[in-house]
Amino acid sequence: MEKDKISINQFALMYLLLIAGGKFLKLPSMLAADVGHDSWLTLCFSFLWDAICLTFLLWAIRINKDSQLDISAILNNTVSKAVAKIILIIFFVMFVVRNNILLASCYKMFAVTFDVSTNWIVYIIPVVALSVLTLKLGFNSVARASQLLFGIIFICVIVLIASPLSQVDFGYVLPIGEAGWGKIVSTSFLRSFWFTDYVFIYLLLDNVKVKKHVFSPVLTAFAIGAFVTIAMNAMFVALYGDLAPQFDLAMSKIGVHFVSKSSNGRWDWLTLSIWLISVFIKIVVFFICSYKCLEKIFEFNVNKLNIWAIGAITALFMLPIFLPIEIALSTVVAYGLIPFAIVQYALPIAMPFLTKAAQAKLNLGNTLTDSIKSAKRFARKAKENASV
Repeated sequence: MEKDKISINQFALMYLLLIAGGKFLKLPSMLAADVGHDSWLTLCFSFLWDAICLTFLLWAIRINKDSQLDISAILNNTVSKAVAKIILIIFFVMFVVRNNILLASCYKMFAVTFDVSTNWIVYIIPVVALSVLTLKLGFNSVARASQLLFGIIFICVIVLIASPLSQVDFGYVLPIGEAGWGKIVSTSFLRSFWFTDYVFIYLLLDNVKVKKHVFSPVLTAFAIGAFVTIAMNAMFVALYGDLAPQFDLAMSKIGVHFVSKSSNGRWDWLTLSIWLISVFIKIVVFFICSYKCLEKIFEFNVNKLNIWAIGAITALFMLPIFLPIEIALSTVVAYGLIPFAIVQYALPIAMPFLTKAAQAKLNLGNTLTDSIKSAKRFARKAKENASV
């Protein structure tokens, strides 16, 4: 649908905001607990894998620019409809779990940093309402909001990260590789497994409008996001050292250093509040992707919102009430590592080739259909001429 179409530049800006909104909360403390001050190196490897997969997905978008096939059509015409549904189910679980991580982290930030306590259900209702409204308006509304708010959000991100520079002793991140390179590389897969940002692209393969450039704007945005994220992580472990694993809201703890000795109140609250917009943009994007997965699995009417799908996603957002998100995260990774790794790291590399194969199959089918129609017309005319 046209309301879901976005330009490649809008896509690049939104992607940069998603990186800024996803890796600045729980991930730094988790990495610090595993590899200490080498956590920034783990992020370097994580972004390397992401860059490879992102490049292949952008290649698939470029191939798909004329045919505009969605992920379901590509998979149905290549790996079979049954396998396509399995892959979409895996994506659905990924989006729901990642959204629960984001929601739980934001909830804790409101309680700890802003000293605002609320009921989980009361907290979830407006988030779901915003997501449903955005779903109704179309994905283009997310892209336009990201484009409009990008400047102020990213300025706040830079201010938050740059403000404590005078207090940072980067000697605390040395020596490099102390945790062991094998552990650093393996952690880049296991710990950052649920914090990769490019997975939403699968559900937008047919919605990105491509004119000339595909790779340069998106890869530039990715490089900027990667640099800022790695710098934030290095600053976090340099500021807090051995205490870094104890603080699971990294951006909030970095923001504390924004308060000057002469100021009254918490000046960092303003920049933190504006930055949190990027987190909620990411939550909305993942909500839409979750809905689209169900839409393709159960083949809903695309022109009408399905209340049952929205209710199911909302119900799954209640899981943190009954199960700590850390336990849910470790459980899913432990029992679903191979299938989730396949769709996250192997499928992107295959997407350009699957897209080409799907296009070839559909073109062949269209050619055969046209040939059959032509043969029928020829036979009908021949019969008419014979009767005359």
